[in-house]
Amino acid sequence: MDNIGIKTYGKRKTWHGLGTVLVAVSFAFMFHKCFGCGESSTQIQQLYYGSGFTFACGIAVYLLMWLLLHLAGSKVDSLGPGDDKAFSYLSMIVIGIGLASSLVFHCVVKESCQYVQLDNSQTEDPVELRDKLAVNLETKQRTILSWFTLKRFYLVGLMYMFTRIAINVPQVYLPLYLTSSLLLNKKSIAYYPLVMLICSVLGCFLTRPLTKFGGKRVTYVCGAVLVIGSAFWFMLQSKDNPNPTYGATAMIGVGSSIMLILSLSMTADLIGDHTDTAAFVYGSMSLVDKLSSGAIIALIQHYHPSKCTSGSCESSDRYYRYTMSVLPGTAALLGAVATIVLSGFLGKSPSDHKKLENNTEE
Repeated sequence: MDNIGIKTYGKRKTWHGLGTVLVAVSFAFMFHKCFGCGESSTQIQQLYYGSGFTFACGIAVYLLMWLLLHLAGSKVDSLGPGDDKAFSYLSMIVIGIGLASSLVFHCVVKESCQYVQLDNSQTEDPVELRDKLAVNLETKQRTILSWFTLKRFYLVGLMYMFTRIAINVPQVYLPLYLTSSLLLNKKSIAYYPLVMLICSVLGCFLTRPLTKFGGKRVTYVCGAVLVIGSAFWFMLQSKDNPNPTYGATAMIGVGSSIMLILSLSMTADLIGDHTDTAAFVYGSMSLVDKLSSGAIIALIQHYHPSKCTSGSCESSDRYYRYTMSVLPGTAALLGAVATIVLSGFLGKSPSDHKKLENNTEE
């Protein structure tokens, strides 16, 4: 990947631009009626600040969702096909803002093209050129295949996968839990997730002081405990008085934010100085995350009691209660276990790097 792209424009910006176009095109079809159909579609530097801005963007989307349901949605309280315009408007607004932001990024931000300078070796000072080549040769000893020999690579991958499952499943099924299990009106799908994201931003700011006090792994386990506690809360929450659900959404917001930030931070620790293959490491984590989350959601949909309609079937109520409790809670528990096991490899980091170098030399 790093060797592909428009050199004068920037390799990373080239791929970023391609990704922007693909996301915009695919996202445009998610909340619009399909052509010829009558029903709407159903469906690291600065890690702390980066995650904070990510959650802040989610807050803006849910505020916009609440406003659109009020202005463009149907007059009934339950969510239905009559609300398709609200989701269509939301997708168009989000795509427009995203494309405009990406355009500003590509016009304003200049990528450093240091790789171009190596082609002009005749104008370089021989000593400087030798030092650059020495650094490159040392860096290239870290190959992609050598990562597969490290146990820490698999442990961090498992930790990141379970973290994303603990985050993705509640984000997808919280609206269905609210409308089917607690029988809340359609506007609840905006302000309950909004509370969760606001608390996620709070978790971003809490992560740094907590990490300084107890360390990354202890803080990660604390975040996992919050997610597990919210899972029990979702299971036991009564539909007669749904207001305490705000507490569960707040807990899972703070806990999942802490878990996500620290999982990314520990991934960066795993990479260390091997930045030449950092894209492969992050890409591997993301691939496992997408595959596992997609498979779990597909299984959830496959075993859903499809004969039941929202708000009228007791088995549907129980199904979403189990979905919002068993899956995130189990994923958080397994993520904490992977982190505890990973702590046993803390003292092995230097030997891991030594092993990495020996394997590449062989």
